[in-house]
Amino acid sequence: MDYNSIITLCGFSFLAGFIDAIIGGGGLIQTPAILFTLPQYPVPTLIGTTKIPSLSGSLMGAFQYSRRVAVAGRFIGPMMAIAFVASWLGAWTLTRVPNSFMKPFALVILVAVFIYTLTQKSFGQVSHRIVTVQQQRLRMWGMGAVIGFYDGFFGPGTGAFWCWDLLH
Repeated sequence: MDYNSIITLCGFSFLAGFIDAIIGGGGLIQTPAILFTLPQYPVPTLIGTTKIPSLSGSLMGAFQYSRRVAVAGRFIGPMMAIAFVASWLGAWTLTRVPNSFMKPFALVILVAVFIYTLTQKSFGQVSHRIVTVQQQRLRMWGMGAVIGFYDGFFGPGTGAFWCWDLLH
């Protein structure tokens, strides 16, 4: 890897972190930057490389969120376990998908998630829909499985999907 690539990636990483800290969505900048800057590397390696900054940003976001919003604690542990297993399955699946398919597919996913994120008008609004405890439990476990798999398989935009399911 040459110095220009390193400088380019550092610049995009800084920009992604800055945007992630303000409104989220840094992965929508960081992922295409690494995919286009280092096309000679396998997609699973590049996606895996972006997981450490993504994890640190997600942990800080979750910490800040939990300080401001009441969290249904009895559901969180099982949902985290389900999300962990599902994300591992997503990452494992990514290693089985050929690069020749994944590179164009990654572009399609990025564009779709970007459009979805831009068109969401309900971010930050509270839903007052009443659901039973069983419905809430099943929804959270389902969210953990589906969103966890997506996050392990690809990742950018995961926060937008958490918001969508909590608000609809």
